Amino acid sequence: MMHDQYQLAAQLDQQLGDPALSSNLFSHATAMKLDEADAFPEAEVSRLHNLGLHQVYVPEQLGGRFESAEAFVALGRVLARRNMSAAVSYSTMLWTMLAWIGGNHEQKQKIAKWVLEAGEFPCLAYSEKTHGADLIANELTAEPQADGSYQLNGEKWPINRATRSGFLVLLAKVKKDQSLRNHSLFIVNKRELDCRQYYHLPRVKTHGLRGCDISGVGFKNARMPESARIGQEGHGLELALKGFQITRTFCTALSLGVGDSALRLVMQFALERQLYNGRMSELPHTRETLANAYLSQLLAETVSVISARGLHLFPRQFSSWSSIAKVQCTYLVDFACQKLASLLGARYFMREEHCDGIFQKFLRDGAIVSVFDGSSIICLDSLATLLPGIAKNRALNAGKISDDEIRSLFDLQAALPPFPFDSFELHGRGRDAVAECLPQLISVLETESTGRPQCVTTKKIITHAQKLLQRLEQLEAEILSTEVVRGERNSPQQFAFAERYCAIHACICALGFWICNRGRLNDFGNDGVWLLPILERGGVPDFHTGGLQTAHTDLLFGQLLHQYKQSHMFSLIPWQLASDGQTEQIS
Repeated sequence: MMHDQYQLAAQLDQQLGDPALSSNLFSHATAMKLDEADAFPEAEVSRLHNLGLHQVYVPEQLGGRFESAEAFVALGRVLARRNMSAAVSYSTMLWTMLAWIGGNHEQKQKIAKWVLEAGEFPCLAYSEKTHGADLIANELTAEPQADGSYQLNGEKWPINRATRSGFLVLLAKVKKDQSLRNHSLFIVNKRELDCRQYYHLPRVKTHGLRGCDISGVGFKNARMPESARIGQEGHGLELALKGFQITRTFCTALSLGVGDSALRLVMQFALERQLYNGRMSELPHTRETLANAYLSQLLAETVSVISARGLHLFPRQFSSWSSIAKVQCTYLVDFACQKLASLLGARYFMREEHCDGIFQKFLRDGAIVSVFDGSSIICLDSLATLLPGIAKNRALNAGKISDDEIRSLFDLQAALPPFPFDSFELHGRGRDAVAECLPQLISVLETESTGRPQCVTTKKIITHAQKLLQRLEQLEAEILSTEVVRGERNSPQQFAFAERYCAIHACICALGFWICNRGRLNDFGNDGVWLLPILERGGVPDFHTGGLQTAHTDLLFGQLLHQYKQSHMFSLIPWQLASDGQTEQIS
């Protein structure tokens, strides 16, 4: 039975029809035609609007349908598995989150109206050509005027939907110094600006997302009303960073959608391709490569799902948690896609042949997710800075997370509190609920096994979970023994610590997911054998060929084949996809 929070995404998937059917609007064939023409997915975006998808970006209390971060991520997977250009073009709607985080009541009502009634899209105008992710050094200015308005001068680039957007989420310098309080955040509708005082920069040609409107916007003495400012004067960077804590978590949906389609396309090829008097899928190397990619997809899914649930429960910890989730999900999927590409051989380079050449598009489009909302380097740098505090406090906070909180975090049937838009903070207070849960998760398994015949799988999981805790403690000891010089940049060693921590955090997500959902998954998920190879790796970032036991390869490949034939999402969650040439249900 599908969980309630996945019903809307499953419904959308059925409404959009089978992407393998070329006559469907959201087909892979259509996606490739648009990609070849560098064409914006106009019809696709309109279709999603007609289905009411824009409503899920607005909180229920403002008339929308946004309630669950987990449900929201599921919707993103449905779009990304079809056409990343359409998914990313629509995803700029997410930047309304800045209004829900920092806006006053009147601003929230106004922006909700822009979305719900006018169907307008925002764009995120943060970055500048000469400064990139160094937001504090940006030069676009919003100079306060005597009447309370602001005068804008400067350019923002590159910006998704800069030209096509109806309103801007704009970060602008209000003070000339280099302090952390020198920027303010504004949300301004283009209709509020004099069209003679702003202009759009030419569209940028990109290797991936070729249909997206990647361009820029510039201002020359443009007047912006005081009501456009969100939050306090000078608090723009703080709001921007809080927004990233949410959007980085939601980026995991894009990676999962890409990972599903890439794996599905190569699985199809391996089953059809004849090599050496048999099917390519019968070759040991092929089977293990596919099994490894499938395992990476399942692990990334648990990281994504648990982080989405964590947004509701532990919002004050997401300055680090969101970075972990984004880094690990993008890494797992990107690494798997590169390995899958090798199985396609020459067809990996062809723009036609297998499935209209769509694999290459997914590979190119998916790679950009690691750059969105702070690249992996930015996220690892931030995490490396926070790790000493996290390492110091984990043991001190052991046992402070209640059994009810653990269940709410990992159990898909557990109710979650309303989304806490006003509870995010710049610093995570040295806490990571996932890592802090590990001793309690181990204790649950040990207690259940006391006085009972212990199944072989559970016994192995306990042993590997205990080793995982030892590896976590060893990493914490290394982090705390490394001298950190205040004011200096993080060293390569500190970046390596952050990568190892992300990998361990992911393993704990998978462990907690299994413990708290056993009995309500499919037979494969309930059994837990899939968890063993994850724990055996013990948080090692890379999944190398040859690393899986033959028995695990056979088990994973068997389940992959089953879900492929049944047209299920490659997932631990029961999820039927549109299939068998299913056409769109036009409403």
